Amino acid sequence: MVAKLSTIKRKIKNGEKLGFSERARAVNKGLLPSKARKKKNVNK
Repeated sequence: MVAKLSTIKRKIKNGEKLGFSERARAVNKGLLPSKARKKKNVNK
């Protein structure tokens, strides 16, 4: 099941935990930063 963007935005706003697929969708939509990008920038 794909989570609705409105649900993901509400969870982010309220500080609730996101499930794996919700987190992946939020990163893809630019709502959350990618952990992989953070690690990559640290090593530069």
